[in-house]
Amino acid sequence: MRIRDGFEVYWREPGASQVGLDPRCAVLLEDLSEGEQQVLEALGREVDRAALLTLANAHSVRTAAVDVLLERLRVAGVLLEEGTVAGDPDARYWQVAAAAGIEPPGSRLDRVIQVCGVDQLGLRIAVILAQSGIGSVLLQDRSRVRPEDVGAGLFRPGDVGVNRAEVGRAVLRAVAPKVGVTVPVRTRPDLVVVVDHGVVDPVPLRVLMREDVAHLPVLVRELDVVVGPLVRPGLGVCLRCVDLYRCEADARWPAVATQVATRPPSGVETSLGWSGAALAAGQILAVLDGRQAAVEGAELALTAWDPIPVLRDWQVHPECGCSPAALGVPSGTSPQTSKGGHR
Repeated sequence: MRIRDGFEVYWREPGASQVGLDPRCAVLLEDLSEGEQQVLEALGREVDRAALLTLANAHSVRTAAVDVLLERLRVAGVLLEEGTVAGDPDARYWQVAAAAGIEPPGSRLDRVIQVCGVDQLGLRIAVILAQSGIGSVLLQDRSRVRPEDVGAGLFRPGDVGVNRAEVGRAVLRAVAPKVGVTVPVRTRPDLVVVVDHGVVDPVPLRVLMREDVAHLPVLVRELDVVVGPLVRPGLGVCLRCVDLYRCEADARWPAVATQVATRPPSGVETSLGWSGAALAAGQILAVLDGRQAAVEGAELALTAWDPIPVLRDWQVHPECGCSPAALGVPSGTSPQTSKGGHR
């Protein structure tokens, strides 16, 4: 037995010790004898009951007192009795989170994610997902690596001109050797991540809607990276809804959007690229783990100067017809927004 990985034992003063640091999961133990503090310190490493009782006896601590101490640790959720050790920082993190009352995610090995658009931002998202234990991360991009795609640990200067998806698969295998980068034909991904610049290409979205595949857009705009809304076909808002609201706000938007779609992407600001990838990956994992995701019916817009993303809620557009919910939405209803306008 031992204290769970991710926790450490700290001496505070004679008679008082604590396990862990974060107030949400730390355990304060008071009214301890010097011997009991020694027993607690011993639990910072693997020790069997016999050895623990031998140590306790050497410090004049009765077996009953040891059992009381172990029960306090057990109730607090910080005692590991099976003798297993968390193998990586992710597992250790979720062990600590469990002690704080957060349900840890189950195995992600059977999950399949497809990333469409493997620029620097898309590859960063894919890398995070692969290292987070997603079983299969599929990459789709017919374009070639551009100079602005080159970045530390991702695309290299020698990759410029080579197919993005091909190079990306090699990167994923290097950082997560066990991740699958191919799957059997007709395997349906659990979620498709669509990474785009300026505007989201509507053509592949029609296929995803028709085939009832959940998808999440990650859009790089001039000043921000926008993650969401999460689209579950037939169950809520879709990206055509968002576009219809944009057209209501700007009648000439379709003409502008058509031009935006033909312009080459200009890349993403360095810090925004990293924070945007982390934001998107965090939301993807929340969806897969069954946790509450902020992008359910909403989008998160993140800039390089504001550490907190802006949340914008969207409603099904009454003229879209993408969901039965559209039938109950009064005409003229507009989405709730905060800061900034429509996409």
